Amino acid sequence: MSYSFSGFFIKNRQINSATFREGHVYREITDPFVGCGILTPNMQPSFSDCINYLNSLGVSDSDWIFVVYQTWAGPVDYVLAIGSRAGKPFGPIEGDGDPAEEAFYEALDAFGLQEGAGIYFAPLERGFWGDD
Repeated sequence: MSYSFSGFFIKNRQINSATFREGHVYREITDPFVGCGILTPNMQPSFSDCINYLNSLGVSDSDWIFVVYQTWAGPVDYVLAIGSRAGKPFGPIEGDGDPAEEAFYEALDAFGLQEGAGIYFAPLERGFWGDD
């Protein structure tokens, strides 16, 4: 069975949760960075949509990454990422099939995570978001 994730990772825990959209799930993250993740099913990766949503959460000035991630129980099969680090946008970074794993590591690097952080990235493991 495939596993997919669509959502944000933000290097900030202080968000305005009153503006969460229906169906979105918030989780604090302590490793490999301190901040939060927000599962955003069906949200499309566009800079303008991301910035608008992050503005409503009060965290648009924080480092953030929006990731679409899919796997079939092994290495990542597809990834698409956009984000901002130190106020500078990056992406889209995309990989499908064999190039997906390299694109995933490139996206995490652009977000500012240390090399190797993506080898075990708990927020993308089954069950982290309460899913099966």
